[in-house]
Amino acid sequence: MSGNSGTAHVRRRRAGALAALTVTAVLALVGLGASPAWAHAILERATPAGGTAAATSPATVTLGFSESVRSDSTSIRVIDARGTRVDTGGAHGGPTASQVTIALKPNLPKGTYLVSWHVISEDSHPVAGGYAFGIGRAPTASEAAAANTAQAGSPVTGFVFGVARLVAFGGMAVLLGAGFFLLVLWPAGLRRLAARRLLVAGWMAAFVGAAACLFLQGPYGDDLGLSALFRWAPLGSTLADRYGKLTLIRLLALLLAVPLLRAVLAATAARPEGQPARTGEPGWRPSAWTRAELGGLAVAVAATTALTGHGGVGSWAWLATASITAHLLAMSVWLGGLAVLATGLLDRRRPAPSDGEDHADWAEAIVRQSGPHDGDADGELDDEAALAAARAYLDEHDADVAPVEADRAAELAEVLPRWSRVAMTAVGLIVLSGVYQSWRELGAVGALFDTAYGRLLLYKLWFVLAMLGVGFLSNRWVIRHFRPVALAMTAETDAARAEADDGAEDELDQEGRRRVTQGALGVLRRGVMAEAVIGVAVLAVTAALVNRAPGRTTYAPPFHTTTTAGPLTVDVRVSPTRTGLETVAVRVRDPQGQPQRLVEASVTLSLPAAQVGPIDVPMVAAGTGELLAQDAQVPLAGSWRMGITVRINDFDEYSTAVTYTVR
Repeated sequence: MSGNSGTAHVRRRRAGALAALTVTAVLALVGLGASPAWAHAILERATPAGGTAAATSPATVTLGFSESVRSDSTSIRVIDARGTRVDTGGAHGGPTASQVTIALKPNLPKGTYLVSWHVISEDSHPVAGGYAFGIGRAPTASEAAAANTAQAGSPVTGFVFGVARLVAFGGMAVLLGAGFFLLVLWPAGLRRLAARRLLVAGWMAAFVGAAACLFLQGPYGDDLGLSALFRWAPLGSTLADRYGKLTLIRLLALLLAVPLLRAVLAATAARPEGQPARTGEPGWRPSAWTRAELGGLAVAVAATTALTGHGGVGSWAWLATASITAHLLAMSVWLGGLAVLATGLLDRRRPAPSDGEDHADWAEAIVRQSGPHDGDADGELDDEAALAAARAYLDEHDADVAPVEADRAAELAEVLPRWSRVAMTAVGLIVLSGVYQSWRELGAVGALFDTAYGRLLLYKLWFVLAMLGVGFLSNRWVIRHFRPVALAMTAETDAARAEADDGAEDELDQEGRRRVTQGALGVLRRGVMAEAVIGVAVLAVTAALVNRAPGRTTYAPPFHTTTTAGPLTVDVRVSPTRTGLETVAVRVRDPQGQPQRLVEASVTLSLPAAQVGPIDVPMVAAGTGELLAQDAQVPLAGSWRMGITVRINDFDEYSTAVTYTVR
């Protein structure tokens, strides 16, 4: 048996290497989404506005965002050029939930002032930024660039929060999916120790992950280190807002599931694993009411998870929440089912006959697959020779040719085709809800390639396609091995046997079922394991996606247009079209299409909707007929108007204007 132990050692080494590689890849994916300062709410209005010059000292600074935000007394800071605070402290909400305001000290002198802000968006993510305004004069380009420097949060807190989110997602998938599989598709699996442990592990991961997210949300949102976990203020602010309340509801739903799960496990714990069930025996199958209660709690866990993310805010939030809830439930059924298959239904067992099984039939089946052997005059082996030949062949081939026990083959034939149909339905629901959510969060095809959210979504799509490929092969395996079993249980058995040749008939057992070997079952087991490992990567990408701003809000494609100014042709390029510093390039050509020599030129920006501007853009000559500005400050989102005026000699001056959208 040294060959068997050597093979087992190799398999353990491969499994360990695969587990280490999976953990490394998952942590790397979580780290991609660990940055704590990605905008989910957008600054749309500011008074005074960035880049502008106020004639007199303003009394307050008021910020308006694209959605409701949570603020505290430290959400806004205003300093002068020397770094001295000029606000009175105590930032607070404005007339609407999307506004934050702070009072300034009176009679501020002329100069440049820097505004930095930090709030929590409606979808629980921190939003930070800054801008510069002036009194008596507009801020310079260098001052505007300094104000736009983003605040750096704690990367360790962001990473740990990402890991906690992954644990919560994984626990939810295992708990809900394994629970569905065991309660609906395979109730007999509740007697299996591995399946019971999987269910308990899923609950613990879901609860611990959700509780960790509850404690980490405060430090994460306030850009604090892990030491803030031991302070009441961050936790208190979390419990008071939407994210904390929804997470508490999720924890309550998990706690309410405990007595129901304990009752189910207790009812099946007393039965030995090999003892068959008697029809109508209490506790063998959970009641319909118990399953309905657990199903309702599962929906509550998935819905509260959906509401704490992107789906709970924005237009048509109810439809997005329903779509994400369905997506999470289908994902859980798929991944949790794979976990049950890998650890329970397809677990490794010693390929040897049980006490009640005919040793001669078992050995003869092995010998038939091993090739021709010398036997009796009629070609049949005697029992002792068959047993000896079978054991020798198993020692050489690692027992892969041993047939699966009849009882287990019948169990697989009952559960696996049913699981294949359920998995196909879950995949269809995942695809439909995923397409809708991708359209809602991206808004444009270009955002799929030009935003961090879109690129992560492509990674997720790639992993899901890999899972579908492996799942397709597994489904073909089930059809090939167990569809004939279904026929063998019907009136078509005799016809199928009559049409089978001698070789095909040898592959059927006495009950008409196709023989499944341990080796063939091992192929399916390895496919399921590969599918489950890829599923872990899908969960990791999902955890990173939750922490990224949707592509619809961050997609800022370059703006390019061509217009005319009198007889001249003017090309305008702006990149990127988002708030902050932009690069503006203007090219002017004469009627013959040649670069036009310019005597003087000016470019201004204004935002009529917010009564901002015009703001002078500092353009420099980059060549004949070419103007360039690499640090044009655009502090607010909206539809901006760019005015361009060029003079080509002492007498001829032409003007034009273009409008572009800043996100």
